[in-house]
Amino acid sequence: MKEMKDMMLQQNETVLQREIARAASETVEIERSLQQLSVGVSTKLSKESEQSRQELLEEIREQHASNDAFRKMCEDALSKTVYERTGQKIKGVKATNYSSVLAGFINTSGEESKINQDISDVIADNWSVAVTGVIKNVDFKDLRLSRPPNNNDHSEL
Repeated sequence: MKEMKDMMLQQNETVLQREIARAASETVEIERSLQQLSVGVSTKLSKESEQSRQELLEEIREQHASNDAFRKMCEDALSKTVYERTGQKIKGVKATNYSSVLAGFINTSGEESKINQDISDVIADNWSVAVTGVIKNVDFKDLRLSRPPNNNDHSEL
């Protein structure tokens, strides 16, 4: 039963990922249409034409809002589906500059994978290393980063 449940959840993840990608592509098209209608008016339009253009702009904005709401619903459903299948809910992980981030189950198997994790807003910035979750057999020396040269300072973290 567990294998069947996992397979169904994984299929749901695939469908949701496909819908998120479709919504993202539609967002690009909607924004392109908005830009064309907003910038494309170089000649003076008649009152009726300008009113039609404004109505079309409003409809496209509403379509944009609906598409954005749909994408957010799909992302939320995907997060819940992944959590149901894996016991993990990881959000907002961000690594910038010369940073490294490890989040979730790293080099684990068996009993560790039954641990529920709700990891949020992990950030590694500048020359940091952030590690959170269940981690086994990781040599943290390998994660140390060299800072970029700063005048006469060539030291490592």
